[in-house]
Parts: sequence; C-alpha cells; structure tokens
Amino acid sequence: MTAAEREGLLSAGSATQAMVMGSESSPTDHLMSQVRLSVDFKDGQRVEFSEELASLYQPAPGSPEARHLAEAREAQQLRHPDRIPKIQLPLFAGERVPVRYDAADRSKIVVDVPALHKRALHDYIQREKQQKSQPPARQGAGSGPPWQVPTHCPNCGAPVDQATASQDRDPRCEFCHQPVPVTPAR
Repeated sequence: MTAAEREGLLSAGSATQAMVMGSESSPTDHLMSQVRLSVDFKDGQRVEFSEELASLYQPAPGSPEARHLAEAREAQQLRHPDRIPKIQLPLFAGERVPVRYDAADRSKIVVDVPALHKRALHDYIQREKQQKSQPPARQGAGSGPPWQVPTHCPNCGAPVDQATASQDRDPRCEFCHQPVPVTPAR
C-alpha cells in the first residue's frame, strides 16, 4: 500500500476495531513491533493483517498533545511537568485498536495510528491522575513484588531487566531512572 493510499484510508476510510492477535519486537529495531491483527465485520467476514508499528509514542514538543500532557502533569503536581514521556502503545495480544478500511475493498485496512496515539495519551493521563490520588500502599496490603513489568521502559525505550524489576519494591529504569509501570503478579 502506498503512502497516499494509507493517508486516504486514514482520512476517509470507515472506522472499526481490530483485535491484536500477537506482537513481536522487530529484530532490527526494538522500538518497533510487528503486530498481527484481526477484524471481524458484522456480516461475519474476518480480515487478518500485519503492520509494523512503533511501540512507543511521544508527542512532538510544542504540539497540542504535548501541551495537554504538560497541563495534566502540572495539575497533578508531578516533578518535571514539562517533560514529555514516551508512552507505551497498547499493542499486546487481546488489545483492541482502531483501524480504518475501504468499505468497497476490505483487504485495504490500516491501523488508525492518530486515534491509537490519542487513546494512549488519554489512558496515560488517567493513570497519572489515579496514581497521584491513591494513598501510599500499606506494607502487606497486597500491593508489592512480584510485579509484571514491561520489557522496555515506556519513558526512554531502554530494555528493562525483568528478573530484577519484577522483584523490586519500586522498580525504576536503569537508564532514565523513571518509575517503570507495574501490575501485581498475583
């Protein structure tokens, strides 16, 4: 598909959701993922396709998205509110992502990357608000190691030492020293 066809689908294509069937890091660039997707249309037709996508999203400095992020971070009184973090995109198996397709030829389908970025930014801001409003966890309250941690830091893209970070009380990236998002493994 040409870049012009892709832009045409993003601007005028029909919108729907696709299910991520699998995602693998690119062997040549760890910031890119080869994502396998499946769309089930209402008439029963299923279309499967693959697309290479960036695993992280970082709004461009000075963009409306970066300003919105800075305002949200400042409102939460976070350190360095003007810092623009790299946000992990939801490209894991089972996730639903927005796609655009040609209604006349459903084999022409692309991930709606601008909509995916908008959703990732919204979800990131909601997590920031939620983390700031939660009181510190009490010792033994069911919140603590072991954790499930991402394979790469969502802030700088550096690889995360899974063995160490999954057991740390407060896992941080070894490179940018920012907190790594965690999910209790229990």
